[in-house]
Amino acid sequence: MSRPDLTASFARLAGASLTAALLMAGCVASGGAVGTAHEGPSATPASPAPATPAGPPSTGFYLMAWQTQALAPQETFGWLPVATIADGQYIDGRVAIPMIYPGPIYIDPSARSINAAGIAAIVAEAHADGLLGDKTDFSAGSAPGSILAHIKITVDGATRDLTGPLPSDASTTGAPGTVTAFMAFWNRIGSVDTWLAADLGRSQTYSPASIAVLLVPPTDSGAGITASEVAWPLASTFAAFGQPFGGSAYRCATVTGPDLAKLLPVVQSSNALTLFVDSTGAKMSLHVRVLVPGETGPCA
Repeated sequence: MSRPDLTASFARLAGASLTAALLMAGCVASGGAVGTAHEGPSATPASPAPATPAGPPSTGFYLMAWQTQALAPQETFGWLPVATIADGQYIDGRVAIPMIYPGPIYIDPSARSINAAGIAAIVAEAHADGLLGDKTDFSAGSAPGSILAHIKITVDGATRDLTGPLPSDASTTGAPGTVTAFMAFWNRIGSVDTWLAADLGRSQTYSPASIAVLLVPPTDSGAGITASEVAWPLASTFAAFGQPFGGSAYRCATVTGPDLAKLLPVVQSSNALTLFVDSTGAKMSLHVRVLVPGETGPCA
């Protein structure tokens, strides 16, 4: 299956709040939560401040482009950054929708090397669009509740956090330093694989150093579907796992090192209806997301 274009990716993300309906229709929304928790009678918690990247290195080049929206935090938990460039590697977070039900809980981004010429082209484009000056907020006039686009870019040791609206199409252009120039740059970043194809290496599956894991009440499998059960491979019980998430009863943690080596192959072979069973017999469903370099993740 070929990767969707950037506009389709935006549309999928905007529909994250409809995940449950999409699942019952037979697909899983990429870029949103894969699998919908059974909320129970409690109210939906307020969304916390969006997770933002940790500070990139003080010198050299770094870029991450991601999206936010004022939804309940579990609805946006699985949203991958659209693009990340760090340490000579381009990580593409635009992931095709698996047209199956139940869908996977783990989505693999791809990674390719990017050479100095490719990075120089990105920096030149940012300069040409007037995005390396003092103005960083281009979001004025955005509709309340709309998806916002964010770009963190470090050039020559100076980091800028840019915010603006998503472009409505791929042909947006504008004068330097304007909202339309921001949108044009966003479109460029979202199509690095075609824009800078000659400067990229072979595509391969990204191997994460960490993943974010959200424990949620067991997902309702629906009539006629039997959920599989899998032993929770970590020593920690669900009650002691991570920390409370976004003011809710959910628990969230970043998993790294030996625990990642134990958990990753299990979640890679699981789906949105898989029930994980810890040593006390407690059962939970999982939402899982790859973390990219320079990102604190949604659990912070």
